[in-house]
Amino acid sequence: MNSHNHSAAIRLPLNPHTRSFTRFLLFVIGYFIISHSGALAAPNILLILADDFGWGDASCNNPDAAFETKNIDRIAAEGARFTNAHTPHAVCTPTRYALLTGRYCWRTELREGVLPGYGKSLIRPNRLTLASLLKKHDYRTGVFGKWHLGLDWVPVEGDPGDWHWGTQVWMNAKPAIALIGDRIDHSKPPTVGPKQLGFDRAFITPSNNTRVPVFFRDDRIDGTPAKDEEGMMRDPRVQRDTVDDFHVREAIAFLEEWQSDHADNPFFLYLPLNAIHAATNTPKRFKGKTKDGLRGDKALWLDESIGKIFAALERLDTLDDTLIIFTSDNGPIPPTRYNPDSPHRAAGPYRGYKSDALEGGCRVPFLVRWPGHVKPGTVNDNLLSLSDVIATFAALVDEPLPEWAGEDSVNQLPVLLGQTDTPVRSHLITQSNAGAMAIRSADWKLILGTEGAGGIKTPDAQPIVITQPWAFEPTPAAQLYNLKDDPYEQNDLYDSHPEQAKKLHNLLKEQIWSGRSR
Repeated sequence: MNSHNHSAAIRLPLNPHTRSFTRFLLFVIGYFIISHSGALAAPNILLILADDFGWGDASCNNPDAAFETKNIDRIAAEGARFTNAHTPHAVCTPTRYALLTGRYCWRTELREGVLPGYGKSLIRPNRLTLASLLKKHDYRTGVFGKWHLGLDWVPVEGDPGDWHWGTQVWMNAKPAIALIGDRIDHSKPPTVGPKQLGFDRAFITPSNNTRVPVFFRDDRIDGTPAKDEEGMMRDPRVQRDTVDDFHVREAIAFLEEWQSDHADNPFFLYLPLNAIHAATNTPKRFKGKTKDGLRGDKALWLDESIGKIFAALERLDTLDDTLIIFTSDNGPIPPTRYNPDSPHRAAGPYRGYKSDALEGGCRVPFLVRWPGHVKPGTVNDNLLSLSDVIATFAALVDEPLPEWAGEDSVNQLPVLLGQTDTPVRSHLITQSNAGAMAIRSADWKLILGTEGAGGIKTPDAQPIVITQPWAFEPTPAAQLYNLKDDPYEQNDLYDSHPEQAKKLHNLLKEQIWSGRSR
């Protein structure tokens, strides 16, 4: 017998009954081998990112919440609730960068604030992302929602395309957006966007839905937007109280297309919804439905959107084959900004809000559902960063991360699966809107660069005094807290524990100058 016969494919018998039984037998044998080898079958993945949704906005975290998030709570009830999860940054763009790449955004040229509406893509085409990682493993990938990571727009003929540089405030003002828009050829696909970063399908707003109010499909502008009275390119379909309805419909269409044409491969659906950001408004059907005013009413819209995705997955009979993660891009805007009498504690038991270096700016819900793998009703207080998602997904598909990928990402899969009670992350770094940096190790947290909150002023924040965060000499603009004893960060221990402050200070220096924390 020659060697070719040894490698011949198995030929099924022609008798249909025998063929069916043989297929079934092969399936059972294959399943037994996989289930006893320690390998995990690749699940579908749904990653939901809310906007400005605080730790205490999820009623599963906060029994005293002014509204009930029943679909969000379902993820926790049927899976795990991680109570010590943090965004790497207290505002939108840098967190989204870290989530998709596993790298702290201050390692790029964006060292404070967010990208302007027509900003250049922060993620470069050769950088590994969640989508490009999973695409290598035959996932069908899609993104539907708020992008806000920049696009490499093509300038009109003769324009040098150098509008990317300027002050953030100026470039986000409507007159500036209109002027820059005149310099862009909106009929041409940007040279870098979701398609170049691993997404097969995309339906997004490039920035928030009021800053660049157009829809972008796959690799180019969707529809026929035109200049409005302020000179901005605008699609009349992009409305503050309906924008997420469009994204959810497109996401469901992606799932239906996947089942019809790509069901042999798993899917990765990234759903960065616009709600409950201030750029959105409350749909009429939710107005006045909560005790928190406009902001709380929008939380019900967010929860409805998630319920629609749940229903679609159930209808397509793939819900229990799908790993679902729900989280947020940063902490909440203060509820009192919309409703002075609101009893709602959007940040839960933590001090500070969106943009702040304090816990309320970065501590967010992190909920995981994966039947058969994540034990229902689990509550875990281990330290976790949104930058950890890419290393966790890499472990899920059994691919070691390259050296220059996920530099600040830690594999949390053993924690998610309940295989260990030992924390896998020993420390993490967070950053405020103004660039103030904080480092957390065990129960200790050091904030450098501000004597106050370090972001947008809030009612309970001290006056903000920003120093240069990149200067590592001792500075009076520093704070030290023990979060175990003082979760609300009221008792500053910087002067009384100088050795602890110095230890964290040196650790922060090491993480910055080494170019990685993994």
